[in-house]
Amino acid sequence: MECKKCKSPSIYHQKHSGKHFCKECFINDITKKVRKTLGRNIIKNNVKIGIGLSGGKDSLVMAHLLSEFFKPIPNAKLIGLMVDEGIDGFRTDGINNAIDFCNEYDIEYKVVHFKDYIETDLDTIVKLAKEKNLTMNPCSFCGVIRRKILNKIAIIEKCDYLAIGHNLDDISQAVMMNYIEGNIKKLAVLGKDSKNSKFVKRIKPLEKIPEDEVLLFADFLKLKYHKAPCPYSSLSYRSEISEITDQLEENHPGAKYSIVKGFERLLEYLNVPEEVGVCKICGDASSRDICKVCTYLKELEILEKSKF
Repeated sequence: MECKKCKSPSIYHQKHSGKHFCKECFINDITKKVRKTLGRNIIKNNVKIGIGLSGGKDSLVMAHLLSEFFKPIPNAKLIGLMVDEGIDGFRTDGINNAIDFCNEYDIEYKVVHFKDYIETDLDTIVKLAKEKNLTMNPCSFCGVIRRKILNKIAIIEKCDYLAIGHNLDDISQAVMMNYIEGNIKKLAVLGKDSKNSKFVKRIKPLEKIPEDEVLLFADFLKLKYHKAPCPYSSLSYRSEISEITDQLEENHPGAKYSIVKGFERLLEYLNVPEEVGVCKICGDASSRDICKVCTYLKELEILEKSKF
């Protein structure tokens, strides 16, 4: 088959659209989509963006594109933000990949550790939870604590935005998880930014790009990303939802786009206050009296060690 745009031999068939792309046109198509997602309100002068970097394909593709977009923009700055959760035999490789990327692209970076904030690491937390017979999923704890730390660093670094490498698959999974759980409030918060001085506005440059296209883009650019999956990921509820959405996409190409588009339409009818309160314990922005992180730390009986 031929590329739809330039008539060169096709190397990729986009099932949901029926389009065929050559390598160059595929790269250009992804680049244009991400630029459109960001828009002129973000790609402009005097902006500082913190980039959440794990060293995986999503975060490095996002960082590559942000670097390309902001390279010609005066007084714009990027800084890579990395969180080492403390997962033996896994996280170090990802962090090293992210550091190598930043050095190659001349991007300033900062690395922080779970231990810097809670005096322990994720592996120890998992063992502690088992000892206390707590039904705490490692991914649930890891996700909220990592986001809290990234937000803290972004504030300290005075970032205007915090870029997260969530792709279309991630967004569709999050939407489905909240649909199934009937968590309407969390569903609404997922699509709306909090207006609070203690919360750095998130941007998700890859939110319209399917995971398989992010992977292909990374391989075409020969980015050296961390390929190993997190050892705890198979235990997560999200992994089950991922199987469901993948099967839907296989049987009905475009299903993941439809899930997200339906969610975006639903947001128009959800009336959730944009202003949020603060956690009574740590003082950070929270939609509940005690934030999820402090709740977890309290259950684990290590709240007194927190430096939040």
